[in-house]
Amino acid sequence: MNKFVDFVSDEDFLECVRKVVEAYQSLDENVTPTSILKESKNTIDEFKTIFDVCVNQISFDEWLKFELTRQQDKTINNKIGEFHQELLGKVDGWIDLGIGDETEIDLKKEDNAVFIELKNKYNTMNSSSEKTCREKLENVIEKYPDATAYWAYVISKNYKSEDRIWKYQQREDERIRRISGDRLYTMVTGDPKALEKTFNAIPKAIVEILGEDYKLTKEDEELQIEYNNIIFKNEED
Repeated sequence: MNKFVDFVSDEDFLECVRKVVEAYQSLDENVTPTSILKESKNTIDEFKTIFDVCVNQISFDEWLKFELTRQQDKTINNKIGEFHQELLGKVDGWIDLGIGDETEIDLKKEDNAVFIELKNKYNTMNSSSEKTCREKLENVIEKYPDATAYWAYVISKNYKSEDRIWKYQQREDERIRRISGDRLYTMVTGDPKALEKTFNAIPKAIVEILGEDYKLTKEDEELQIEYNNIIFKNEED
């Protein structure tokens, strides 16, 4: 019997979680307030820096901690997106297409009946990337006329559960749809509780990765239950 979720093996689940955990552990402790200005891949806004330091009445060392966390957060968000893609790609009958597939899509069903472009959140795309996403899905159904192509987002607006036609500008096709995370996980795994089970299994997996010294406090466990009640209660209207 699996310890974490029942739609992939414990080894596969731990592998996916571990990659996100490692992103949290990748912070360079040798960075200084001056070295980050010289060496950061993304040029630091020096005006915002001085405003942050003076208005918030913090030291440059304190500012550095916030800046490193901000930069790290971008990496972590990317890793969480990869987590969902890799995890669903390990479900029997599904394939994580990774990078470089001719469709440029993230996931597909082995029989080419379903293709999925997966995003973390419903509002992460600007108009340009939304146009690109739409074109990818249109290209897929042109090549595979019997397929259904999805723009999927794990986090939907107000956690609403939905699976509906994606109406885009003047274009509408029942084979191109948008789908929330809970419906996506249900479609891939066959389990309507799969996303909720994944959410609840993550702390258990992190304990196994980091060791028994780490665990949620009783208060945190109660908050996790409250999160569940908010996030996983909504049904499609």
